[in-house]
Amino acid sequence: MKIQKLLIVIFLLISHWSIAQNSRFSQVGSAPMLINPSLTGRFDGKMRLGALYSWQESNITSMQHQNVFLEAKFGKYRSSGDEEMFMPNDKTEANSAAKPVREAKDEVGPRKKPGGYWGVGFNYTHYGDKNAPLSASFYTASLARHFYNRRNKFFGFGAQVTYAEGNLDETKGTAYDKEISGGTFRYPQGVPSNRVSKKNYVDFNAGGYYGMVTDAVAFEIGAAMYHLFYPKIDIFDKDDESKLRHRITAHSMLRLRLNDKWGFVQKNIYWQEGLYYRSKSFRDSLEIISFWSGVELYKTNPSTNYNINFGLYTRSFRTIMPYLNINIGKIANIRYSYEHPFNSKKFSAYSAKRNEVALILSYKRNTTTGTKFYKKTNFW
Repeated sequence: MKIQKLLIVIFLLISHWSIAQNSRFSQVGSAPMLINPSLTGRFDGKMRLGALYSWQESNITSMQHQNVFLEAKFGKYRSSGDEEMFMPNDKTEANSAAKPVREAKDEVGPRKKPGGYWGVGFNYTHYGDKNAPLSASFYTASLARHFYNRRNKFFGFGAQVTYAEGNLDETKGTAYDKEISGGTFRYPQGVPSNRVSKKNYVDFNAGGYYGMVTDAVAFEIGAAMYHLFYPKIDIFDKDDESKLRHRITAHSMLRLRLNDKWGFVQKNIYWQEGLYYRSKSFRDSLEIISFWSGVELYKTNPSTNYNINFGLYTRSFRTIMPYLNINIGKIANIRYSYEHPFNSKKFSAYSAKRNEVALILSYKRNTTTGTKFYKKTNFW
């Protein structure tokens, strides 16, 4: 228990290393391809479809965000889920019809396993409002390779390409707040003059992760870099110096064994958007940093296929986010969260209130949430 308590303290201390400012989603863990391309395909089953809706309100205006994703596993070592897997130890076992070789899974096993599997995903994100002058849509395709080369260790790499479309129409309205706007397009507000403009660009991203799991403890760390080639983002397409600099994301996950009824998961997600985004011509700059930190409690070995789990997150210890996770058998997962700022008068960039709900549907999932909890390798 001393080691487990020490790990909790270390992971929480990491969350103090960054200062949060703005954000897009509260429930960013429900859109894993936005965190790291290598998380594409990290789930139980062969395919899943997810949707995340966020209604955000600040002191200035409101904004709706939507995210939809579809991902699947394929290749020679296609993953079938979170059940135990093994490889034959000798030729006799390999040739035995009674002991067929299973495919790679998302759970570590006691024996050597196949090399891994491929994950492919598609993601759509949109933000906008009927009274907001700026709206944008993002279409993303991701490819990831996952490896399970040792008994209890796993890692992966991923890459993705994004096509972004931005639309400015000041005749719709002038209420704009960058705290809840989706960003990634430079919009010099100035004096509204019924300006209308469009801009699009192609973006490239890459990332990786590494993890290890035992019955008592499991951890995962990962990092990614977005906007690899600095796409030009001026919504009026006039300023060639306005480029979207690298976004750096990093995540960590710690799973501890509490007892036979409950499991503990602690997550940290770091997000730094637009490193050195600056235009000399317009003399503006933007650097958005966000950090999510929180804990989740899961029922282990639930008595039914229908169970409710819960958690609590915060953004830089300046907002609070209760989190509800409802699992319906092997098919559906519903997640709800509400984010409320602590002191928006002192921290002016923390005035937004966010209600978010996510629905995730899985195809050919092998285990329900909580089943074989201390052997699984992913909690996305």
